[in-house]
Amino acid sequence: MLRRLTACLPLLALALSSGSQPLQAQPKPAATATGVFVGRSGKPMAGARLILCDVLEDREFVYARLRLLSSVPVATADAQGRFRLQGFKPGATYTLVYTLPGASLALPAEISIRSLNATDRSIAPLLRNAELGTFEPFPERAWGPAFTLLKGHTFWSEGPQMKIWNATVRRGKEGPYLEMRRGVIWLQKLDDKTNFKFEAWSF
Repeated sequence: MLRRLTACLPLLALALSSGSQPLQAQPKPAATATGVFVGRSGKPMAGARLILCDVLEDREFVYARLRLLSSVPVATADAQGRFRLQGFKPGATYTLVYTLPGASLALPAEISIRSLNATDRSIAPLLRNAELGTFEPFPERAWGPAFTLLKGHTFWSEGPQMKIWNATVRRGKEGPYLEMRRGVIWLQKLDDKTNFKFEAWSF
């Protein structure tokens, strides 16, 4: 019996040794999300390039800067407006900026949107808590030195002052473009395998 036990000891030691090896952590697959990009008219925004961004705060504004996510490849909408995002951290809230087909421009790593929080003198100073521009579309309008509100945008009147309410906003002459909804930048929480609709207000 002792001889058999002695013969088994090397095998037992080998089994214990191999079992004590730490398991290699398997890398998590990259999170993906799919969406469809259309204009408010329902027309697919075919060929548009979409870039996922973090929305950053500062001491003065809740939403002050956009930071492009370099780890996420740029997505291009197909003929039906469908697109796919991959490589983001799931569970966080993001926004999208986009460029139109044919545009060739280098995007900065960060985009200041502080001026989009600003107010202007209201065109209807006697109205409070009212959306302006719902009956007759406003024409294109400059907003600060960097941005343009495209045709069809609306304002929210707060008496003497008004702020952007719903709008497609273009930065510079060619973009990128971004979307404002109810006074703030468009936001979407993205989990793995999220499917969502992204709409361009002025198209």
